[in-house]
Amino acid sequence: MIVGARAILVDARTWVDGGGLLIERGIVRRVLRSRRAVLRARPGGARWLELDGLIVTPGLVDAHAHLDLGGLHGRIPARHGFVPWIRALIRARAGLSRRELEHDVRTGARALLASGTTALGDIDASGTSARLASRLGPRMVVYREVLDAWNPARTAASLRKVRARLPSRPRVREGLSPHAPYTTSTALLAAVRALAERRGLPLAIHWAESHEEGRWLRSGESPLRTLLPPSPRCSGLELLDAAGLLASRTMLVHGNCPRAGEPELLARRGVTLVHCPGTHAFFARPRFPLERYRAAGVPLALGTDSLASNHVLDMRLEMALMRASFPRLAPAEVFAMGTEGGARALAQPFLGHLRRDGAADLVAWRLAARSRAAVLEELTAACPPVERVFVAGRELAVQGSER
Repeated sequence: MIVGARAILVDARTWVDGGGLLIERGIVRRVLRSRRAVLRARPGGARWLELDGLIVTPGLVDAHAHLDLGGLHGRIPARHGFVPWIRALIRARAGLSRRELEHDVRTGARALLASGTTALGDIDASGTSARLASRLGPRMVVYREVLDAWNPARTAASLRKVRARLPSRPRVREGLSPHAPYTTSTALLAAVRALAERRGLPLAIHWAESHEEGRWLRSGESPLRTLLPPSPRCSGLELLDAAGLLASRTMLVHGNCPRAGEPELLARRGVTLVHCPGTHAFFARPRFPLERYRAAGVPLALGTDSLASNHVLDMRLEMALMRASFPRLAPAEVFAMGTEGGARALAQPFLGHLRRDGAADLVAWRLAARSRAAVLEELTAACPPVERVFVAGRELAVQGSER
């Protein structure tokens, strides 16, 4: 198939005015840089798709979601603090039925697709995404969650849930998510590392989301002591590093409260950090320490988190919130966080761009802008409407049913 468009944003840095993409078996084989090149390159029998007047970009990548928490939207306010929110979340999640969980996962995936998101990393605590992922539309990394709350009686059972491999399915990859250092014992962290190395799995870990977790880990003096056993009395990053979990296949999520030297350690280990602007705003947290991560050279990505701590699943809005929080941040950098940064976080380097041999996951937008700079400005600040979405070269309706 050859896709022609008014212009193509191959990645945050590369702009093709006119031209098209030669797509074969769901992969971009060539970027055609002019209409003449399009006509010359058209192989016999190739289907022609003209996206007249539209701008084509890579699909957005949501590096961190919890689709199975969608049913808790609006049910757990943040005003009482993080630990009361956790308590309420645990109670509310326990009451969700299998049917409700499946509805929430499907609805969340449709909402992300409608916002131009073609790939996501989903933390799967219930097993629902593992069952449904291949039928949802977006490409997915299903991170199977494990935790034991530092209770040795729960460690083996938690690990048993993820020992069996997920069935191999197109556009679905398995990952593991040891929930966070304050909920995952050293024994479970070590077992997860061994399992991930043996099977080559990517990892997602919540880290430094709140001051409460840091205080419990280091001293035990925190409201979390009412939920957890005695503290290990060291930092969360020390626990993760000692377990060998800080590596390029690992993404850490949130990172709101890094200590001195921690951003530099992440950069040395090649870890990607995922920021979730909507959840940050939901909890009215202090300013995210973006400058410290950028100065250290930490790769950054964006995520939506869950509807239990966000108002909508929309990667356009996450980019717009990032722009609003950091007005001096270049639109190209924000778009890269929402595309290639997310691909790196998911350990899927063929996503987030439309260069040769990249996945043909693309979005067509009807934008007023006419230049690369103006298009990036509109994409990252204005939440423009999505016209058409393709995953692996196959068009999907933005409302979730295939065209």
